[in-house]
Amino acid sequence: MDCRMEPCTLDDADALAVNNGGAFWRQPYWRILWPADMKEEYIVEQLRKKVPAHLLLLNRNERRHEKAVDNATGALLGYARWTMPPSFVEQWKDRQVADVADAERTTFETLAESAWWEPRGDMGELDEKIDAARERVVGALKEYMELEYLAVHPKNQGRGIATELVRSGLRQAEKLGLPVLVMAFDVSRGIYLRLGFREVEQVLQDDTKFGGSGHYNAYFLIWEPPTAADAS
Repeated sequence: MDCRMEPCTLDDADALAVNNGGAFWRQPYWRILWPADMKEEYIVEQLRKKVPAHLLLLNRNERRHEKAVDNATGALLGYARWTMPPSFVEQWKDRQVADVADAERTTFETLAESAWWEPRGDMGELDEKIDAARERVVGALKEYMELEYLAVHPKNQGRGIATELVRSGLRQAEKLGLPVLVMAFDVSRGIYLRLGFREVEQVLQDDTKFGGSGHYNAYFLIWEPPTAADAS
């Protein structure tokens, strides 16, 4: 992989909007949230307004943001967001987005509020089952890191970028002795299984009545840090 991992900054907002919007737009489970005549370009433009306040600055104490960067061009190739447990918020601080003054934060929040962001609201029955599964999985854990967001634009997929982003976070989790939780859809499930995650729960649902592909599937997976016994 001819790329490196770096922290995200507010200057990455436009590139993140393009990367994240493009990555999710091509996923059936996400595409059905929007009107049939919606264009990717419009969603990306709305994301440009939302990214600073709602992605990078929101819950900044717990969240860690990392990007994969092309060594030759400096272009952003992919993005991952991790959440630290409460007693570990002083760890991995170099992946925490720098705070801003109140006036600048207000400006970003006002910009985010100006975005049109109205995904359909009639699919609650699907997400309720996923939320219930999440509660069961989390209830069996103590402290853990969570991979909340992983996105690689389609033009950069197939190069191992998503795998390297996940591995970067797992290295931090191993240093801290923390398990990692992730909820995956069909498109990314294989990445986690290849990296040693263990699947602990599935939620398999049919979304055809909402115009979906029939596979609104969510998988909860956990990665455990190696123990001394594992290394011997």
